[in-house]
Amino acid sequence: MSDNPKFNDTILNIVKNTINQNQLIASGDKVLVALSGGADSVCLLDIMCKLKNELNITVGAAHLNHMIRGEEANRDEAYAAELCTRLSVPFYAERVDVPAIAKADGISEETAGRNVRYAFFERLCKKHGYTIIATAHNRNDRAETVLMRIIRGTGIDGLSSIKYKRDGKIVRPILDLSRDSIEEYCSNNNLSYCTDSTNAVNDYTRNKVRNELIPMIRDNFNPKIIDSLCNLADNSAEDAEFINGYAERLYKRINSPMPHRKPTLLDIKSLDMVGDSIQNRLIQIACKEVMGNEYKLERVHLEIIKNLLTKETGASAKLPMGLIVNVKYGWLEFVTEAENNKDVSKSFCYDIDLDENQEMSMSDIRLEVTNGAYKPKSNQMIVDFDRLTDKELCIRSRKIGDRIVLYKDGKSRKLKDFFIDKKIPRGERGKIPLLCTNDQVVAVIGYRVAENYRVNKNTKKGLVITYGTSYEDR
Repeated sequence: MSDNPKFNDTILNIVKNTINQNQLIASGDKVLVALSGGADSVCLLDIMCKLKNELNITVGAAHLNHMIRGEEANRDEAYAAELCTRLSVPFYAERVDVPAIAKADGISEETAGRNVRYAFFERLCKKHGYTIIATAHNRNDRAETVLMRIIRGTGIDGLSSIKYKRDGKIVRPILDLSRDSIEEYCSNNNLSYCTDSTNAVNDYTRNKVRNELIPMIRDNFNPKIIDSLCNLADNSAEDAEFINGYAERLYKRINSPMPHRKPTLLDIKSLDMVGDSIQNRLIQIACKEVMGNEYKLERVHLEIIKNLLTKETGASAKLPMGLIVNVKYGWLEFVTEAENNKDVSKSFCYDIDLDENQEMSMSDIRLEVTNGAYKPKSNQMIVDFDRLTDKELCIRSRKIGDRIVLYKDGKSRKLKDFFIDKKIPRGERGKIPLLCTNDQVVAVIGYRVAENYRVNKNTKKGLVITYGTSYEDR
């Protein structure tokens, strides 16, 4: 029974507002609470249980024993299990030798612990259908993170600190609660919790910031330092959201023009026209396209890449974890080392039967004969079907000597010169599909229909070529 119902209502309302304003949890979600047994996670689990009917959610809890603190860690695991039994919450536990993993991988125990924790949570989500992972980060954690990142020399993204939501499913519902209010909530609701003895040992940076630096600032400079740091995080998050949104929109305009390949090219002239802040973000986005969302470059690596902007075709740089950045015909190409070394000279050829519509798996190309021509959409091009005197077509890779008619007088150019004009890297040219008839190039798919096969006002039938993966607007 609560000793102070009004305080409880206040805390629950703060958490509900955090959830609603940041769209953390939706009706019908299955929420997996990361339960360490400490005050923060115990408070979070109890609040989720109190709100589950109102939010229309189901709740489970997961505990990872890091095997760092011996019997103390086993005590935490046992308490977490007992608490879940008392709250009628499904409980999942696992023991992992984090020190051994850290030693084997050459990383800190803190990093190793975080990696195995989230891997454990993800496995539970897949196995039991949980849609949300809720962690118990609070307002003090957020302030401490800001201060730690300032010490390390962070930028505006780092000042944003801990986000309310990450990767679409990891949420922090009690991020607006202070540590004092969390402990008061536990006391008010007769909730016991475990205390991690390592929190008092200043061997970790966060512990030093929490136990020494913040109290010193609070006592000598600013008694509301937690609030001030959280306000800094909020302001930085708003600015970062605007800048990153702008960079993402610009990225779509200056990346690879090739519809059939992963977008890992950036136009060098366009990069030269923006400031360092946007330039850095565009490069980071391109790197993540290739290496995954967790991939991040240090400033020294960004400078190495930006130094390539003044180099000629053939210049290259090797970055951490096997990322290669090449200069190719006015583009920066981002590829993995394995992809960079891959043999791209393999040819392909697919015969086309025009008696029926055919959707091809190669490059996601679809061909369709229509009555009359119309304006093509962004991922389409149209060939005059009646000009195809020989209806035996194929989609193939380029051959030596290929030419394409580019002028109304019937003059043609070597396909090689066409690719050079379009600044298409040499290694990519063999991947570009060509629609051909009797060794005549009818269309370079994604780029150009040959002049002698283009539609006009007299066209009665059009051969519509749709490329890319999106057909919903057809």
